[in-house]
Amino acid sequence: MEMKLIKMLRSMAAACALVTVNAAAQQGAPSIVSSTYQYADLADLALAAPITAHVKIKSAKRLSKELSTGVGPGLARHLITADVIALIKATEGVPKRIQYLVDLPVDSRGKVQKLTKSESLIFAIPAGPAFVRLVAPDAQVPWSAEAARSVRAILSEAARADAPPVVRGISSAFHSEGSIPGEGETQIFLNSPEDKPVSLTVQRRTGEQPRWFVSQGEVVDEGTSQPRPDTLLWYRIACTLPVSIPPSSVDGQPADAIANIKADYKVILEGLGPCNRTRKAAGGR
Repeated sequence: MEMKLIKMLRSMAAACALVTVNAAAQQGAPSIVSSTYQYADLADLALAAPITAHVKIKSAKRLSKELSTGVGPGLARHLITADVIALIKATEGVPKRIQYLVDLPVDSRGKVQKLTKSESLIFAIPAGPAFVRLVAPDAQVPWSAEAARSVRAILSEAARADAPPVVRGISSAFHSEGSIPGEGETQIFLNSPEDKPVSLTVQRRTGEQPRWFVSQGEVVDEGTSQPRPDTLLWYRIACTLPVSIPPSSVDGQPADAIANIKADYKVILEGLGPCNRTRKAAGGR
């Protein structure tokens, strides 16, 4: 192996080790390959990666211990050479043949699953001429038409001018009593680093089930529907909201108002449903 390639691999191996260590610190031992990724798993990876590609693996070369710094027990580092079948997302030119490192599980005989000629979705960043680096230890996903459709839909929604903003939790929440006992409205305002207003509203009317909706704008829009599961708006909210209202968001309000806010927040969480993930990710529900 040429010295230039060895030097590149050492640099990539160090970066790969850092990703593995950070992932392990956040989420425990990562699963490396899975065919059961949920919508939220794919969104986590696709939105974090400047390169998303459908590739066919040409070869998987096991690397020496010298080039396997930071590899966890039960894993072996491999240099993957793959042909790009299709670019789903790329911020710059990507050659037709690329290489990257991945740590793969070994069995009791020290063997790894055969990957040659298999197809994968990879989520990566540029790392040099014809080299990329996976954004997470498990950012090589077995290709399926269903996963590819989900990823394309996620990236298409995210690229729109009116794309739902990133949500970073709850900034404040308020409850207003209605003119009739038992009626009222709760508004919950969300934090967004993009400085785009996003709010959740719950309305209670006598003899009716509580109604809630999302507004993206300064004005509360009662015509806005609830986000459909497995859409970007649903993901931004359902996978980010905390399990309970932060005390700081209702600070200084009367106890009965806080109780109503908590009850209405539960209505929203139940309406959104769980943010299911196969892989573990930091934050969110």
